[in-house]
Amino acid sequence: MLNIEIKAPLIDRVAVERRLGEMGALLEWTHRQTDTFFRVPFGWLKLREAQGQPAELISYRRSESAAGHNVSEYDVERIGDPAKWMRLLSRVLEVDQVVKKERTLWLYEHTRIHLDRVRGLGEFVELETVVAGISSETAEAETAFVIGSLDLDPQTFLDAPYRDLLPGAD
Repeated sequence: MLNIEIKAPLIDRVAVERRLGEMGALLEWTHRQTDTFFRVPFGWLKLREAQGQPAELISYRRSESAAGHNVSEYDVERIGDPAKWMRLLSRVLEVDQVVKKERTLWLYEHTRIHLDRVRGLGEFVELETVVAGISSETAEAETAFVIGSLDLDPQTFLDAPYRDLLPGAD
């Protein structure tokens, strides 16, 4: 899968939620998530455990651009017993970082809007426009529309994943 990612600090959650409703985005859910990242030679590999959801093993690689738009290629595999997978993976891979967050998911057309409260970091808004069944140009236009509708400031966009922003990250 391919998507376009934007991440920025969330300054006014109430205003962003109001704008999401005004633009017709749908509130899907709020869950607590724990992402355990494993040290790998390139990209990222994480085991995601989410309240009330099946665990997932997620691998991804992404580009980084000065504009804050990151294109990611990723795979998500739902898995069974997360403790078994943690045991299996941690035997051969070092645990790198653990990110704990409360995530609220909103959907707008091909864009997933995450409002995240990340332990040790604060609040963020993250956009992921999925490039599936639409052209890259259409995905870029949709991303630009959501950025404008939410009144996000491109000067505040972050290029790093949460795991890299946590204290003690390499």
